[in-house]
Amino acid sequence: MTYTFFTEGHCMGGFIPTGAQLEADPTPEIKPGQLVAVVLKETGPMRGLAQSLHGNSWLGVVKMFLGRTTTRAGRKAYMLGQLEPPIVLAVEEAHIAALHLIVGVKETPWMLENTDEQDASLEAAIDLMSPWFCGGATKPIGPDWRPFDIEAFVESVKQLESVDA
Repeated sequence: MTYTFFTEGHCMGGFIPTGAQLEADPTPEIKPGQLVAVVLKETGPMRGLAQSLHGNSWLGVVKMFLGRTTTRAGRKAYMLGQLEPPIVLAVEEAHIAALHLIVGVKETPWMLENTDEQDASLEAAIDLMSPWFCGGATKPIGPDWRPFDIEAFVESVKQLESVDA
């Protein structure tokens, strides 16, 4: 089962246009180099970022999965990257509500072709991520997590009101 969400694409450079509808699937294995939807819990060192996202009504972020590793303390961590600007983010598994594979992007009417300069910048950003590819495919985190569907909720309330009347 897949679900669709909107994204701010500026962090992923020319890969994803801002406002694109992305399709995520919570069932397939995730391999390094693939794009993922990440929903953070409002706990630990990710609390500030998670509260910032949720405060702006964003469910999560889209990142490039770089792999998984183990911290010095023995905790499982996931390495995630963005391309513009090139940044690597390490997130402990305990602070991730959902990590699902992006399986499709619905084209937006404003989707533009990248210029040669933009393609070169994108290629350079991906190359900067390469030292952090730590391997290790992973199962999705939070396979039962789904975004709250406000439209379905409103429709359900309307149906209940009509039955009540």
